[in-house]
Amino acid sequence: MRTPMKRLLWLRHETKPFEKRVALTPDQVSVLLSLGHRVVVERSPNRVFSDEEYEKTGCEMMEPNSWIELAPQEATIFGLKELEEKDFPLIHRHIHFAHVFKNQKGSYEFFKRMKEGGGLLYDLEYLVDKDKKRIAAFGEWAGFTGAALGLDLWIANLKGQDYNELGQVRPWEDSHKLIGQMHEKYFEYEDRAPRVLIIGAFGRSGKGARKFFQRMGIKTTNWGSADTKGKTNIKEILDFDILVNCALMTKKAGPWLTREMLNEEEARLSVLSDVSCDPTGPCNPLPIYDRATTMDAPALYISKKGDRPLAVTAIDHLPSLLPKESSEDYAEQLFPYILKYMEGKIEDSVWDRALTNYYKNYFTHMEKEMDPQGSSENVVRMDRT
Repeated sequence: MRTPMKRLLWLRHETKPFEKRVALTPDQVSVLLSLGHRVVVERSPNRVFSDEEYEKTGCEMMEPNSWIELAPQEATIFGLKELEEKDFPLIHRHIHFAHVFKNQKGSYEFFKRMKEGGGLLYDLEYLVDKDKKRIAAFGEWAGFTGAALGLDLWIANLKGQDYNELGQVRPWEDSHKLIGQMHEKYFEYEDRAPRVLIIGAFGRSGKGARKFFQRMGIKTTNWGSADTKGKTNIKEILDFDILVNCALMTKKAGPWLTREMLNEEEARLSVLSDVSCDPTGPCNPLPIYDRATTMDAPALYISKKGDRPLAVTAIDHLPSLLPKESSEDYAEQLFPYILKYMEGKIEDSVWDRALTNYYKNYFTHMEKEMDPQGSSENVVRMDRT
């Protein structure tokens, strides 16, 4: 009888500022330990679950970022957001959202580090079933919180406030408290309800955005792919107060909106909440801004014709504003696949497909450094386990 495979999963501390989410809960650590797997959890002052909650499971606890020096090569380093931009070689298998498959800033450097260390990446964004549908996503929470920020920014505009001077955007304890706080802010403006357009309204993120506005009692106009396909310079967008962009773009499209359009005529549009947030990617259909915003500087202001600039918020980890609910939801979606990974059951699975996608993108980025025959034998460890 074959002995079940046992693996080492190393849950790393998140280094991205203001990131509190995690993709593995203490209860799930307990399950992995009960199955005979080894789990190491790095301590983290930011994580939504406390170190004490993980310690109670009996797992090994290590200091933040200790995986870099102490994790054995056979460990799988499990995180959520991208690694810090450093230059040391990456020798491990990694599971996280890397944001490197669409030629984003830093993608070449990441793949170069993988080449130097022989590491591998299972990108969480590309864990898909046979129909190419993602098996786990934060999208609904991104749309929900992105819509909330869009409305909050619209209210600040009406008050003549600079949103960045109101202080850092802080997480809410739960979605009920978020809605309660937003109702308090919105109460005095209910008689002048904003016109809201959601693009990509029928995907995960769009569903979350629609759910937020429904709970606020605000009607929305909802566009799907058919409403934007093949279109450029869509002037109808300017007729809304708030644009919430939830469209997932995998091919170059648009542009739907340009800076020139903002200055051609006096536009009603005063807020863009870009949930999709891909300002440096080649598929960005809203090239009116060039960088993401942050929790401590959540807004960009773009001058346009009219009495006030266009306020843009584009935070690339919006679900962190509801860290507990979003973490529990995402971890529950993902965990059945983590179990299969730990058992080594990855052939023709979401992990196999993610690794195929990694190799495809790896060779695209590294092709200039391959030998003339195109051999990859010495470039990367071809490993699907």
